[in-house]
Amino acid sequence: MNQQDPEPSNAFRYFVVGVLCVAVVLAVYFVRLNARVDRERDDAAERLTLCRQVDSAALAAGGKVDRSALCQRLIERYSPKPADPPR
Repeated sequence: MNQQDPEPSNAFRYFVVGVLCVAVVLAVYFVRLNARVDRERDDAAERLTLCRQVDSAALAAGGKVDRSALCQRLIERYSPKPADPPR
């Protein structure tokens, strides 16, 4: 009688395909997340520039600069901070 070789298990193939699918899903997720963060950073830079222009115009007009809470947060977050002195 003819003996057939037993079929090899496809478990390893399924495992590899599963790992590749997870890698692709994670890659797409991180690319989209990075794009969203870049857009938010660009928007914040534009708002910060606008806040600084409004501050400059208010100072030039001789008025008191009254920053909105949004402008204050943007300036605190994105303005360069002085370096700590060495100890």
